[in-house]
Amino acid sequence: MTRTLTLDEPALLERMRLVAEAFRPSAPIDRRSLFSGRTDQIAELFSVVAQPGQHAVIYGERGVGKTSLVAVVAELLGSSGVLTARTTCDSGDDFSSVWRKALGEIALHGESRGIGFAATTTDVATPASAVLGDAEVTPNVVARALEALGRPRPLAIFLDEFDRLSNAGERALFTDTIKLLSDHAAQATLVLVGVADTIDELLREHRSIERALVQVRMPRMSRGELAEVARHGIEAAQMTIEDPAVDRVTVLSQGLPHFTHLLTQLAAQSALAERHAGVGMPEVEFAVERAIQRAQQSVTEAYLRAEIAGPALLAAATAEEDEFGYFSGVEGLDQLVELGVLERRGDRYRFVNALLPPYVAMRGASAA
Repeated sequence: MTRTLTLDEPALLERMRLVAEAFRPSAPIDRRSLFSGRTDQIAELFSVVAQPGQHAVIYGERGVGKTSLVAVVAELLGSSGVLTARTTCDSGDDFSSVWRKALGEIALHGESRGIGFAATTTDVATPASAVLGDAEVTPNVVARALEALGRPRPLAIFLDEFDRLSNAGERALFTDTIKLLSDHAAQATLVLVGVADTIDELLREHRSIERALVQVRMPRMSRGELAEVARHGIEAAQMTIEDPAVDRVTVLSQGLPHFTHLLTQLAAQSALAERHAGVGMPEVEFAVERAIQRAQQSVTEAYLRAEIAGPALLAAATAEEDEFGYFSGVEGLDQLVELGVLERRGDRYRFVNALLPPYVAMRGASAA
């Protein structure tokens, strides 16, 4: 442990830079060198892309790192010769706009020759969305375009936040596209990314694609995986961290990498403020206080609405959850449902905002 080592100015500034680079609590991780865990999911997606006619849906509750997984897998596939594109759906999108955005991420290169005998040729880049033409964008048009783009080398398209497409008719067009690509065993893979409830709707609308659609579940990360995130980032920042500090961070994170990144980053910054490169329990406790202060407004507003429930709120926040974030066995939760903090399905409950339970746990830890 190097808590007693006083860093000089150049070493201090370098470590500050490395900490900011290693921990990304507010943005997806987009480089494999900064990404930890999820090896099973990465391997499964590689297997899907390697099988013509197979496609995938990545699902799980919000905050578990689906977007980071997609960014890293796209990077790894690109470095192995697969043509990749990824885009994010929004509530204003339809089938046509999603595909124009996605294919707009791919550049098709060609040569343009000048006029005259001594003319030179120049490289001309055209967005692949041009292959869709100006006519109506239908599943057949998209499938033909993807088949053509996937002939020189395999193609993988990632559509993030697919659940934001609220129109069932628009979602059905994507399932039609998957069926066409699967029937032709095209070298083009479509990967849909969304929350868990999207999958049942997708398969219910078009059961014929069930065999072609591999379901890749993104559960909350285990404490071991979160510990790897914390330690990997601290090592990348040329710092050290005590085991009890790692344990504290992983318990409070409740399986969500966002909080592991946030707490470890703040703890490291606390250590550097004292000009040493070791993170221990004092730094983590400081990080908890700072994380409470820096919480997103939506989280703090939800907490202020919910704190009227008293002990039931903390009991709900620390209850054991299933793979979709639901829990049961806690009394007095109807008030939290009425307040819009929890949603209910039968006798099970789930927080509407997945970031709220760790925040409640941190508030409880801070008050203890």
